[in-house]
Amino acid sequence: MWARGTRANTAWVLSASFVLVVLIGIADSLTGYEIRLAILYLAPIAWCTWRLGGIAGSIVAVAAAVCWVITFASSHPYTSHAYFYLEGVITGVTFLIIVVLLARLHRALERSDARLITVLEGLDAAVQVEDAQSRQLLYDNRRFRELFGARRFGQDGGEIYDEQMRRWFDLRSRPLRWTDGRAAILRMLSDITDERYARELMAKQREAAHKTSRLVALGEFASAIAHELNQPLAATATYNNACLRLLESGTFDVAELQEAMRKCRDQARRAGAIIQRLREVLRYPVPLPARLDLQEVAHAVYQLAQPEALEAGVSLEIKHAAPLPMVRTDRLLIEQVALNLIRNAVEAVQHLPPERRHVAIATFEEPDGRVTLSVSDRGDGVPLEMKDRLFEAFATTKTGGLGLGLSICRSVIESMGGAIEYRAGEEGGARFSFSLPVAAP
Repeated sequence: MWARGTRANTAWVLSASFVLVVLIGIADSLTGYEIRLAILYLAPIAWCTWRLGGIAGSIVAVAAAVCWVITFASSHPYTSHAYFYLEGVITGVTFLIIVVLLARLHRALERSDARLITVLEGLDAAVQVEDAQSRQLLYDNRRFRELFGARRFGQDGGEIYDEQMRRWFDLRSRPLRWTDGRAAILRMLSDITDERYARELMAKQREAAHKTSRLVALGEFASAIAHELNQPLAATATYNNACLRLLESGTFDVAELQEAMRKCRDQARRAGAIIQRLREVLRYPVPLPARLDLQEVAHAVYQLAQPEALEAGVSLEIKHAAPLPMVRTDRLLIEQVALNLIRNAVEAVQHLPPERRHVAIATFEEPDGRVTLSVSDRGDGVPLEMKDRLFEAFATTKTGGLGLGLSICRSVIESMGGAIEYRAGEEGGARFSFSLPVAAP
């Protein structure tokens, strides 16, 4: 191959190379060969070879060898002409070896660049390369041209939505050195439309699964909530009847009537709060998990369970702990899990002697950093044959029980990244607890 450019460029490079060869020969001769300048012939030989190829480089190498022979022979007689010609041949061969090596090196680099371009052209991703300083377009592959044509991107990263194609692309950039050594920026755009839709679908499925778990949990806890709602309604009716009797008597204490009416109002508000909690459980979209203190949950469920425990003759105790790390969870669901554990404990001890009718609620931090809420009782514990099946669906020791409560509790806790377990109580009975990971700051 004679040239890697235009004919004008080829002629210019060849002419300049020959001129350099002649000038080096003249300079070598004028110095009387006291300074060996013949090595400088390699400069035009290498330049011409790199720019125009091996054939052009060989011509310049032969010209340089001839120039050396002519100028050197005129002032350096040899004892034997054979020595002179032998040195001329060695010089010429040396020049030609340099030409061959440079030509092969250049071809190797070209093949390397060609392989790179072939790979880039075959990518499904769109690739664009710009000069880091001038922002001049250096390269764009087939995929880029098909998708974006002459479009340019000013940003270096992020997800981009193309309104014309209605597709999402992930744009990533990195600095590199281009083939000519200049600093460049490579931008790669990958079509992530299907991936993005898959993520959105998964998010919707998780939300639907979360909502389903809330509905299932609601079904399990419905009887307890109905009982809890019945109490304020019954109390409201009682205080209302008391007010009516006082009014019908004709003689009543205003302060006593006001106190009864205030209690009636408080119970009505309590009933409304319970109904509001039910609406929040069923609310759509599902509320996102929030940072929460398990001690607050323990106090809330203690207050909710206290009336039922008193009615059953069971004493509830809540054990305070040092300030605990926050967890990220769904408050309503986690309260329902805790209420279910407390209700099970109350049912387990309500028919036992008074000294054993005791349920303790505690919160503490585990050595591994998780935060735990536990419910312990002094009952008879869990039958041996049920220990391995406690958290399985439809496994129950209650007469008429569905066996879904603990199974749902486990599903809820595990969906939040936690764990639930059973252990024998230190004072006999059972100890159920669930642990949740600490929320990120």
